[in-house]
Amino acid sequence: MASLIGIDVGGTFTDAVMITNGVIERKGKIPTNQDDILNTIISALDYLQISKAKNIETITVSTTLVTNAIMQKDLPEVELILFPGTGMKLSSLPWPVDYSVLTGVLDYRGRVVVPADQSEWQTLAEKLNKQSVKPLTAIVSKFSHRNNVFEEQLAAYLHREVPGITTALGSQSGQANFYRRSLTTYLNLAATELFQNFAYQLKMAVEARGCRAPIRVLKADGGVLPLAKIRPVESIYSGPAASVLGTLAQSNPEESYVVVDIGGTTTDIGLVLSGSPLISTHGAQIGPFLTNVRSLAVRSVSIGGDSAVCLDQGEVMLAEYRLGPAYCIGGISPTPTDALRYLNLTDYGDLQRAEEALGMLLPENQRTASDLRRTAEIIVEKMVEKIARAIEQLLEEWKTEPAYKVWEVIHHHDDFKFYIQLSGGGAPGLEAALEDRMKLRTVLTEFSEVSNAIGAAMAKPTFSWTLHLDTKFSIYRIEETGEQGIWTGPKKPHREVEDFLKELAQKQAVGLGIETDDLEKEIFDYFPLVENYHTVGQIVKGAMHVPPGVIGRIRS
Repeated sequence: MASLIGIDVGGTFTDAVMITNGVIERKGKIPTNQDDILNTIISALDYLQISKAKNIETITVSTTLVTNAIMQKDLPEVELILFPGTGMKLSSLPWPVDYSVLTGVLDYRGRVVVPADQSEWQTLAEKLNKQSVKPLTAIVSKFSHRNNVFEEQLAAYLHREVPGITTALGSQSGQANFYRRSLTTYLNLAATELFQNFAYQLKMAVEARGCRAPIRVLKADGGVLPLAKIRPVESIYSGPAASVLGTLAQSNPEESYVVVDIGGTTTDIGLVLSGSPLISTHGAQIGPFLTNVRSLAVRSVSIGGDSAVCLDQGEVMLAEYRLGPAYCIGGISPTPTDALRYLNLTDYGDLQRAEEALGMLLPENQRTASDLRRTAEIIVEKMVEKIARAIEQLLEEWKTEPAYKVWEVIHHHDDFKFYIQLSGGGAPGLEAALEDRMKLRTVLTEFSEVSNAIGAAMAKPTFSWTLHLDTKFSIYRIEETGEQGIWTGPKKPHREVEDFLKELAQKQAVGLGIETDDLEKEIFDYFPLVENYHTVGQIVKGAMHVPPGVIGRIRS
């Protein structure tokens, strides 16, 4: 019987499981050395004794490295260049990064209305040459998903004039929303070096142990792709997606609940409705970045067991960053993990060092047992309060999702009370406090300490194909792949379009190793194009998806 390997590389710990026929054969938790991912993964593989395994079917990896880097503002700077055209007031949008605007206008069909001004390009090149020896530049044009002429011409110019430059084009994301496409292109470029280093070390680690099993990476939408096929930005929320799928693999397939996974750096929150993960309609949001990355409706909150605890005018505060591991396991700063250890809510770490960590937050003459205990309780209360508020906010946001509304109608619940499935290293110590704060039943998943790794191992492959077709110009484009081609069907198609997309999806799925037995179809939109009182064509948009899920359930 072949075994599935799941590895979740978090900011603090790397979790690993080996699952055979639905049974966890081995599991482990290894500290993550972010400066040496290669040996971190090798240690995880050794913990699973992978060298002795006879038949490994797949190795699937999830990671919060990119997510954590975004949340902690630890990515390199990218120059964002926009061709916004007309009809959009950029200042009305909440841009989390600076941008520059260039002349050039396309209409909604992708036709050039106002040409680019190449005198601006020379000024831009001079600026980039002064800024960095290896500038990163994201170029995004409105309607470039229909015509990327401005993006390609500017990129070609900059590569001639700016030595060492790396560019990314918005048209490579393929999707229509200009704002989200701009930020997605920015993040994908910013995260590329980090993810490529991670992918290289992952591959080297597996080869070092003589394993030839396919390596897959979990995406934000809960699906998996081969390591070589995934874009860096698709790995955001890979960790939170693993949390949802890990819980799904350990629970009743018909139940509805909130998933809360407490990590060292962040806490991930998601929702399962009647056994199906809720999908975000618009795409992933991470911190201030709204992207068009297809994603489960999950969110990472900047609070975890290793969050730094500091003083602000004498008041204990939880920072949105970590300064390394908890003091009780050799770190340099007090953390919530130290508070949990001092209160004996966990047995992880050195009790004496946990007490020393709490003492750092108090004057020398106030380091009594009762003062230390009260300080630890305040830290736990603040952590729980932050997680609880995030859950409450997300429950309100999720109610606007179409899939939630459909589920609500089917189940006739006026005010459904979800219970909480809790996982993560710090989860056991927070179970009672979170239940008391939320007034919701809160339970630990059976294998809560390695739930993310289980989710990675049990995830089934998914993919989406979103078609944009202009029959007047006889051109089509697939959002997710950026593929463009010639449409040879009728000007006013109907069933032919759906058959075309289904056939294309099934053909490409074979190359990706994805089964399409449960292919789901969205409702197709048909917009007629009328000239001189005659319909001359249609603009058609439609999509098909292989939905996320798990390939079975964990057996005790």
